[in-house]
Amino acid sequence: MIKKKNIRSPGRAKPRPASPPRLVEVEITAIGARGDGVARLGDDQVFVPFTLPGDKVVARIEGKRGDGLAAALVEVTEAGSGRVAPPCPHYRRCGGCSLQHLDDDLYATWKRDLLVTQLARQGLGDIAFGDMLRVPPGSRRRAVFAVHRSKGATHLGYNARASHTIVDLDDCLLLERPIAAFLAPLRSILTETVPAGEDGDVTVTLTENGLDVLVEMDARLDLFDREKLAAFADATDLARLSWRRPGSGFVEPIARRKPALVRFAEMPIEPPPGNFLQPTQGGEQAIAKLVAEAVGAAKSVADLYCGCGSFSLPLTRSGAHVHAVEGDEAPIRVLEAAANQAGLKLTTEVRDLARRPLLAHELKKYQAVVFDPPRAGAQAQAEQLAEAGPAVVVAVSCNPATLARDLAILVKAGYRVETVTPIDQFPYSPHLEALAVLRRG
Repeated sequence: MIKKKNIRSPGRAKPRPASPPRLVEVEITAIGARGDGVARLGDDQVFVPFTLPGDKVVARIEGKRGDGLAAALVEVTEAGSGRVAPPCPHYRRCGGCSLQHLDDDLYATWKRDLLVTQLARQGLGDIAFGDMLRVPPGSRRRAVFAVHRSKGATHLGYNARASHTIVDLDDCLLLERPIAAFLAPLRSILTETVPAGEDGDVTVTLTENGLDVLVEMDARLDLFDREKLAAFADATDLARLSWRRPGSGFVEPIARRKPALVRFAEMPIEPPPGNFLQPTQGGEQAIAKLVAEAVGAAKSVADLYCGCGSFSLPLTRSGAHVHAVEGDEAPIRVLEAAANQAGLKLTTEVRDLARRPLLAHELKKYQAVVFDPPRAGAQAQAEQLAEAGPAVVVAVSCNPATLARDLAILVKAGYRVETVTPIDQFPYSPHLEALAVLRRG
């Protein structure tokens, strides 16, 4: 007997799968890599923010997220152990912090485990870990704020969770106090100079001579706007105020009243406006110290993704010959100027290491290599190091997943991970820095 195929008639709509229930009761069993609580609903994982293991909650299913379901927390019906009152009044609205409800022990354990989990996924489960280095809240020296000028107000702050909506801030407990105090006057001057309907970002960095401010917006400034902004820089005692249209490489200097200086190993540098710096001075100094200890007595060092030289300058001052490589020309020129002023000799190169890594034959001249790439990691460079890298490699990363991938490439080629140190410069968030020291043999 031949069975008939199940053929739909042409006019009949394909049945839709049943939608998941809007409200569900679940128990949180873990905290995921993004900081959300994880529960099970049938065969699905459910991700519920602002929860912790042991919480029993009512959650609203909002849609798919990867292989699971995203949900919003409606109510905690029974709290798990380790829950504390969040210290920030913007908590749950602001997208900047998601873990203020964890007590310190639970938070520290979870944060360290972010790195442990990613390394284990790459087969690197048996590694010595250094104690996690932590910076306190209130020490962030650099922040990027979102701006929207509506018809009746200027919204300035951080984006809400998974949204382009801006949560207006008048303070933030993560920031150095001069930056937090600057939010109100910044909002006022943007109201005076930016027309309604404009969006943008403002990067504020605390330097030793005051705040360095870069506004990135499409708004066109006329002469009166520039005069207002320059007067504002005087009134608020800014070190530097600059303006850039998004997508443009040109930075317009509005006011440069004092050098916007930061120091690497006590050597002053003036980074380009808006340039990347480690978010905290304490974190930067701790990382630089670990790098120097790992490099040790090596006399020839390649500092890859060097930025303005937070590793290059201290290493050069300690006696090493450093070749500093960065994809952006502006920080390289700043580094050269700082080295010349200090009477130090190093070599520099502008080079896109993701597309043109230092090749095996180029690496043979170095006794140590340091790399500190962006979140995408340094896969291409790790592959060249695996082929002909020096005795010592130091990897610094702000992404545990790509760090683990790059370390696995090196370990497969014969490197040994001597130690990995987690570094928490981003309190209350799922972001974690780390430094790994590798040696051949």
